[in-house]
Amino acid sequence: MTLICPSPEEMTGQALALLPRGRAWSTHEVGPRPGTVLFGFWRSVGEIFAFLTGRLCALHPEFFCDSHVETRDLWLAEYGLPDECDPFGDPCAKIRAQGGARCEDIAELAAAAGWSIRCIEDVCASLPGAGSAGCFMPGSATAGRLIVEVDLDASPAWTGTLQTQPQAGAILAGVPLSCGPDFSRLTCLLDRVLHAHLALEVRIYEPPRPIVTEAGEFLVTEHDEIFIA
Repeated sequence: MTLICPSPEEMTGQALALLPRGRAWSTHEVGPRPGTVLFGFWRSVGEIFAFLTGRLCALHPEFFCDSHVETRDLWLAEYGLPDECDPFGDPCAKIRAQGGARCEDIAELAAAAGWSIRCIEDVCASLPGAGSAGCFMPGSATAGRLIVEVDLDASPAWTGTLQTQPQAGAILAGVPLSCGPDFSRLTCLLDRVLHAHLALEVRIYEPPRPIVTEAGEFLVTEHDEIFIA
C-alpha cells in the first residue's frame, strides 16, 4: 500500500485549488497570493491537515513489530513483557520464535539463557508417545512428569557453589550441610513453555562414573544402573 503524506505546502495548494472562481476569492488570476489574509488562513488550515495526515502515516509502521517506534509500551503489554522468566525478553523475538515443547526446543531455550540441560524419560513416561503399560495404580491420578538434568559445569548461568552431600558417619562438626543448588531461575523459565499437565523435576546431571571390578570388567554407572562398556 502506498501512503501519501503531503507537506503543509502541498495541503495549502490543494485547499486553494478548491476555492470558487472569481475576484472575491482572488482566483480570477493566480491568487490568493502569499501575504494576503485569504492565503494565510488556508496556509494555517494546511498546517493542521498536514500534521494530522503525518500522524496517520506514522501509525502505519506501528502495526508491525519490526518497525514500531512509538508504541513500544503497547507491544510489551500485549505480550506480557517485561517478564524475568520469559525466555523472550523482546516482543519481536517472541513473535518470530519457532518450536514447541519438545526436549530439543526446551534445551534450546534453556541454552539461550545459559543453562545446559537434557530431558530424561520418567518411569511412567511423561513424554508423548512414551507411555508404558502397568505404570499406573488404580485410583491414582498424577500428572505427567518431566525430568530435566542440569549440567552445572556447562551452564554459564550457574554462579553458585556446591557442597558435598553428607554421608552417614562422615559428618564433621562445623561443616555446613548441602541444600542443593537453587534452580528457581531455570524452573521459572521452563514454566513459561512447558505444557500445563507436566510436573517438572530438576536434577543435577552427574556424568557416568567408570568402575573396574575385581574381574577386570570396565563398567559405567548412570542413574543407579550399571552398563558394561
